[in-house]
Amino acid sequence: MNIANWLDEAGLQYPKRPALFEGQQLVANYGAFVALVRHRAAYLIDEHGIVPGDRVVLFMQNCCEYLELLYAIWWAGAVAVPIDCKLHPVEAGWIVGNADARLIFTDGGQVFAPERLPLGCHELDREDMGALTSITSPPDTPYPRHADDPAWLFYTPNSTGDTKAVILSHGNLTAMSQGFSPDVDPIDADEVVVYAAPMSHCAGLYNLTQVRRAARHVVPESRDFKADELFELASGFGNITLFVAPAMFTYMVEQARLQGYDGKGIKTIIYGDAPIYPTDLRNVLLRNSYGELLKTELRLWLKASANDPSTP
Repeated sequence: MNIANWLDEAGLQYPKRPALFEGQQLVANYGAFVALVRHRAAYLIDEHGIVPGDRVVLFMQNCCEYLELLYAIWWAGAVAVPIDCKLHPVEAGWIVGNADARLIFTDGGQVFAPERLPLGCHELDREDMGALTSITSPPDTPYPRHADDPAWLFYTPNSTGDTKAVILSHGNLTAMSQGFSPDVDPIDADEVVVYAAPMSHCAGLYNLTQVRRAARHVVPESRDFKADELFELASGFGNITLFVAPAMFTYMVEQARLQGYDGKGIKTIIYGDAPIYPTDLRNVLLRNSYGELLKTELRLWLKASANDPSTP
C-alpha cells in the first residue's frame, strides 16, 4: 500500500491527460509526470543512497517540482517531511534535526548552515539535481509499503505552542483520500486543483484526491496567494478547487466585490487551519456567489457544531 501507486495507475490509464501546470502553461501530462517521478526517485536512491524509511525534507515555495519530489520520495519508499517555506531557517532547522532527515530540497540552496544539519544530511537546490538523463534504470513501480508505514511527517504546533510531528501513514492518507469524494465533494476528471496556500500543509494533502482521478494540478505563476491571479486562473480553467485559510478566503471575497468578480470558474473552496464563525459564513451565503461553493462546508460545520458544543 504505497500512496504513489495512485500516480502510477493514473499514468498507465491516462498518459495523455494534462497533469501539471505553471499558471496556464502545461508542464507535463500524466505519462510525463510519472516518468519525472521515476527518474527523481532513482536520483534519490542512486545519488544519495535514500532507502525506505529515510526522511526527506521539502523546504520550498509551491512549484510543480514539489509534487514531483513528493511522489519521488514515496516512490522510493521514503518519508516526506514538508516544512512551511515561510519559517525561519532556525525553526526549520530544528524540524530537520528532529526528523533526522537525510536530504533537504530548498529554493536556491545554502539555506542551512552545514554544521547545524544532522550527520550525513545534505541540502540540495531543487533546480540543480544532476543530469537525470544519465539514469538508465529508474524503478518501474513504487516501493511496497504497509498501511502503517509513515508517509508524511506533518509538523504543527500543539496546544502549548511547541512544535510536534504528526505521523501520517500510507493507510491514513489512503483513508482520507478515499473518504473525500463521497463525504465532502465529488471530483471529476476535468477538475483543477490550484495550490494557493502552502503545499507543505493542507493544500498539499488535497493533491491525492486529484491524482486518484487524474485531474489537473495548477501552481500559480507567482507561486503564492494572489486573489486577482486566482480569479484569472478560475476564469481560464473553470471548475477549480482550492484550499485557503479563513483570512485568505475573507480577502478573496472582498477583492471579488471590489473587482466585480462573480466567482465564475470556482467550483469548491475548502477552508481550514483556523476558526471561521457562522456569521461570516452566513454573510457570504447571503451576499455573494461564493454561497454555492460553501454550502457543503457550511452544512458539515453546522452538523459538527450541533454534535460538539465546543466547536468555535
